Amino acid sequence: MKHYIKGGNSNKQDNKKQLPKPITIIINSVLPVILLLVAGFYFIPKASMNFQNNNVKGLDTKAEAVMFYSSTCSHCQKIYPKIFWHNVLNFNHDDEQIQTINVQNVNNKHYVTDFAIQETPTFMKPNNPNMKLVSTDVKKINYFANAGVVQ
Repeated sequence: MKHYIKGGNSNKQDNKKQLPKPITIIINSVLPVILLLVAGFYFIPKASMNFQNNNVKGLDTKAEAVMFYSSTCSHCQKIYPKIFWHNVLNFNHDDEQIQTINVQNVNNKHYVTDFAIQETPTFMKPNNPNMKLVSTDVKKINYFANAGVVQ
């Protein structure tokens, strides 16, 4: 009868099953990056909506349109991320930007009376304050911003 004596070089991890190296790399490196990107895609517009656009000095006449919003308005919360990413994608094109102004902030409340804003979100052409659109429909907003006409 033979007796085997375990050597001092082995450890208890020999019995554990390990994932293949490519899968381990994906789990440890790629997955956290993807999770950060997804979280950023969701949370960055939310943070921008609440902490930016709180003291706007004036209308940007180069902008395609202006969006007056309130950070507590449910309709504004629906459309703001789309406008945010539109502006990010058109970062180098001032004439394609949509300026956003948070009228809930004390510093911007004068815009409500200056431009007779009655509800939010209100889109307006910066060079023609009489051209306004109140909508959350992306197609209508794009048409208004590009053509300056309300459908």
